[in-house]
Amino acid sequence: MKRLLLLSGPMASGKTSVSAALQELHRFVPISSGSFLRAHLATRSEPLNRHNLQELGDSLDRATDFSWLIDSVANPAIHARPDVENWLLDAVRKPRQVELFRLRFGNAVRHAHIVAPEPVLQQRYAARSATDLDEYNASVLHPNEQSARSLSGFADKVFDTHKYTPFQIADQILGIWEM
Repeated sequence: MKRLLLLSGPMASGKTSVSAALQELHRFVPISSGSFLRAHLATRSEPLNRHNLQELGDSLDRATDFSWLIDSVANPAIHARPDVENWLLDAVRKPRQVELFRLRFGNAVRHAHIVAPEPVLQQRYAARSATDLDEYNASVLHPNEQSARSLSGFADKVFDTHKYTPFQIADQILGIWEM
């Protein structure tokens, strides 16, 4: 493994768009924590909504001292594809998750935090969701989302998707391994 990029940021900040640009331009292979959580909820026949995903992630954090993301999501993906040099974990949400990835994978890890101004986040969320902003506001208040928003201080670099396109950010992200 040459690179492992951890993405963080608020919901609707543009993580998915930056991820797609990294995949297209630089052949990053995604590791999806969301897919893992959705599959886990489906086995328990629980509704697949943001609140349940947040609660499940928090529960796994407590049960595993935050190691589930490495042990159950990242390691299986990485071991299944030893040919891949550029990995991308779509969303870290807690400082301890970032810390554990850095301890486990060392210099291969970089952490990019994706942001946008709050009015832009609200507008993007409203544009992609049929629900009103009450759901957005409830999700923003969840401790999991608050923690994700606080990760800018732990990141190697912070990128504003209101100032740069996802493709510009994808190109800049490669430079953080040279810092």
